[in-house]
Amino acid sequence: MKTFWNEMTIATSDNNLVSHDPKLKQFVGQFDLFSIHDLTEKFQALTRESGIRNGILTAQSLHTTTIISVNELDEPMLVMDIHRALTQIAPRVHDYLHNSPLRTKNRCEDDNRCDRNADAHIKAFVTGGPIAQLLVRDGELVLGRWQRISFIDFDGPRDRKVLLQIMGE
Repeated sequence: MKTFWNEMTIATSDNNLVSHDPKLKQFVGQFDLFSIHDLTEKFQALTRESGIRNGILTAQSLHTTTIISVNELDEPMLVMDIHRALTQIAPRVHDYLHNSPLRTKNRCEDDNRCDRNADAHIKAFVTGGPIAQLLVRDGELVLGRWQRISFIDFDGPRDRKVLLQIMGE
């Protein structure tokens, strides 16, 4: 059994949806935090570099307001629909206890903005979280026709860390 590790930093923005398709500009609000980054090609290259022919890739974000998602995320209109649906579930401005003076735990002394991000935590929670696992077969990631691996930050801009582990033969 072989193991391959990689750590990467992803510099996210507050919202990069318009860069995926300019038609989305009319739908992006001033406080819409949603930064999506396609990691598919990078993960494929690291899988090849690992030399592992058959096994499993595990990717993990080290942040509670981000996710790693496998979906049809190369289609900008669908990505905007996902963003809009999540904004309805957890709007940026709401009476969240996490954002209130009642909160006393896990405060950010160096960055008080992170103390007002309950919506980002909720979005990450309901979408599945920080880990994705994919099969490796014949030295390649196994993905369906439209599947892409994306990193989504609901609370950028920030530098984010993702760990990648590939195990197998």
